[in-house]
Amino acid sequence: MSAAPAALYHAAPLHYLPHILQCGMLRCASVLAADGIAARPGARRRDRMLGLSDWVHLAPRARTPLLADKVRRGYPHALLIFDGPATLSLPGVALLPQNTKAWRARAAFEPVVDPASRARLMDDHLSHGRHPSMEILVQYALGLETLVRVALIDSTEAEMARDLTVRLGLARTAPLSIEPELFPGASSYYPQTLTSIADYFHACRAAGRLTAPPSIPFD
Repeated sequence: MSAAPAALYHAAPLHYLPHILQCGMLRCASVLAADGIAARPGARRRDRMLGLSDWVHLAPRARTPLLADKVRRGYPHALLIFDGPATLSLPGVALLPQNTKAWRARAAFEPVVDPASRARLMDDHLSHGRHPSMEILVQYALGLETLVRVALIDSTEAEMARDLTVRLGLARTAPLSIEPELFPGASSYYPQTLTSIADYFHACRAAGRLTAPPSIPFD
């Protein structure tokens, strides 16, 4: 693909971040379900209805409506930031002209996999501002080889994540950074579930390993 965003973004619940780093990949909803890990209920339903359960979703910008909603509701999230050109050059990558919340006919959400069609769609997006809610899809799983860094909203959440990942030997995967400017609504953010996440991270440290993610609201 000749044109590409400099970075691609994926927002993940903070308590899922250690598992993502441990397994070394982002996994699609169908694969997560097989492992007993819940995806977002709304997104899971839309993906199933639209035939997109086998795809990992990325955005060409950080400040998405999805992330704004999570910040507004006080659900701690991490923002995984991938190298755009390197990720788009991987096999199994497709484009979706609009995000799944548009809820149009299923045919409108057929992933664009043809290289020439992908190039035209991306050029329309980058050069002309078309398809503002476009998504990048990766089939089944996306390894972390092109992960540049993981952004957190504040120092408290960054230190929580850093402490656990260092103790369990996961910190080498990618650096953690504090970048509130990437989180829409960060100035009024108040986490609602941070105590539960801290308890979970403490239990993992005490066990010396990651245990199954608990049922902490994030959607």
